[in-house]
Amino acid sequence: MLPLPSMNARPLLVLTLCLAGAACSSTRATVPTHVASAPFTPDLAAFFDDAVDYVENVEDLGGRVASDWRRQIDGLAQNSDVITVVRVETVTSGSESSSSGSMRLTTVSTRAPLRGTLPEDRRIDLRVSEGEVGYNTVRNSSTRLQSREWLMFVRWYDDADGQVRPHWHLTPSTAATIQRAQDAIGYIDPNAPREQVVRPTSN
Repeated sequence: MLPLPSMNARPLLVLTLCLAGAACSSTRATVPTHVASAPFTPDLAAFFDDAVDYVENVEDLGGRVASDWRRQIDGLAQNSDVITVVRVETVTSGSESSSSGSMRLTTVSTRAPLRGTLPEDRRIDLRVSEGEVGYNTVRNSSTRLQSREWLMFVRWYDDADGQVRPHWHLTPSTAATIQRAQDAIGYIDPNAPREQVVRPTSN
């Protein structure tokens, strides 16, 4: 699937809200509220699949697998509201209904985002429910998920109840993956040294 055109995320207002489904307590999560930049379409769902991939070096795979992975990263990067490197603080299981389970990953950004605005505490909760594409990529993988850093792509959407939630994808944070995402969005490092032209002065 070819990447979709880039969409500019609108400014985010950060509010502190209790976790959905839990009583207000000392454990809180910051959730941005905003006007969605565009409806969350099936085309976007192909990129933001609420899943984790564990590909360390796609070039070792070669062929169509590597080509598909590059298109996936390009599509994620060009359509993300937030791109940042994170570590997974906690992985918890719960039940959203009597018949299905869910997994929640609490992530914290470890550096300035490549794109977008983070909540003040730099944390974003990611969820996936049983039966969804990404559920088995998270279930029983807490140790693996917490053992390294990840490049996180987030697309905010408004759910049926009007709650702002993230659709997301995690991939191992490697120099090659970060560079691919940067190239896809034309990222310029604000801390990179800049060339300075020095013209000779006339006597």
